[in-house]
Amino acid sequence: MNKHASSGRRQVAHVLEKDTAEFLKQSLARTPKLGAWTKLYAASQTLLSAMREDRVVAALFEIGSNLLGCEELAIVEIDHHTGTVHFLGEQGLLPEQREALIRNESIVEARITPGSAWVLSDSWQGASTSAPPGISALVPLWREQGSSGALLLFELLPQRSGFDAEDREVLQLLSLCAGPCLRSQTRG
Repeated sequence: MNKHASSGRRQVAHVLEKDTAEFLKQSLARTPKLGAWTKLYAASQTLLSAMREDRVVAALFEIGSNLLGCEELAIVEIDHHTGTVHFLGEQGLLPEQREALIRNESIVEARITPGSAWVLSDSWQGASTSAPPGISALVPLWREQGSSGALLLFELLPQRSGFDAEDREVLQLLSLCAGPCLRSQTRG
């Protein structure tokens, strides 16, 4: 691992360790937002451990399944120059979902805004096109000059009717932390 990647990994780990400690503290304080703090603690701890073990993709799927109630997920990278969709990982995705995603890459790419997760139940604000097909939520992982990345959550489990306030807190955490964790792994 080069010196730059090692330094970036340490910075991301430091931020996650600090956040994890605060989420645990708030969770143990039994605040009214107990569920949110507990979910945030679990998500940040999972990411931190995964980053150390170079298994960030698997951790993102674990968070999506266990904390957000979604078993159809994909992590994609979209090449700005060619419009090619590269699947960095997928779980439970049907072939038709995969094809629809490839055909509609420009809709997905237009929605990747760093630090801001998108949820289907929110309006498809500022876009002249419809929402990406079958996507319930989109978590931006990065947006660089050459490519963009996102975690896409498709259908929720049948017992879930949508994303609640606690889920949105987790999605926001992922939109800030998951990309740097993933990028530090892929550069390592």
